[in-house]
Amino acid sequence: MSDVINESALKSAKIEQNQKIYWDELNEGEQFSYGHYKVTEHEIIDFAKRYDPMEFHVDPEKAKLSPIGALCASGIHTLGIMQRLTFDNIYANWHIVAWRELRKCHFRLPVFVNDCLTVNMTIAKLSVDTRIDRGNAELKFEVKNAKGKTVLEVEGEIVLQRFPNI
Repeated sequence: MSDVINESALKSAKIEQNQKIYWDELNEGEQFSYGHYKVTEHEIIDFAKRYDPMEFHVDPEKAKLSPIGALCASGIHTLGIMQRLTFDNIYANWHIVAWRELRKCHFRLPVFVNDCLTVNMTIAKLSVDTRIDRGNAELKFEVKNAKGKTVLEVEGEIVLQRFPNI
């Protein structure tokens, strides 16, 4: 247990000093919980008008008559919110190369106006890349609303830099 605390303190200290984390410093099974993002009506409508103009995303009155019964965010919008929260809280502190693959994306429940979203992320698996200077991390995400209900589940793989050869 003390190893986990010390390791966590070490990572926090590195982040405070603007030293990003390399693939070699991650651990399988490591979990992160972060973010509190309130989704507004204006944001839902603006995003949907640009990228997913279904009536129940752009028109509050027509949305009341839809099977969902209320204005709700596009699933792609929800995925974008997850990505932003993950960047702000995790990726900004990691040596990321790129997303490699999005394997699964399950939209479990609608995201409504004023829902507050949080993200839980788990490092499911770490593997060495074919390039010696890179490593892969399989990640599992669960996005929840303020009621604790899962609205989105995502699985995918990212590529990170490894410790530089000295």
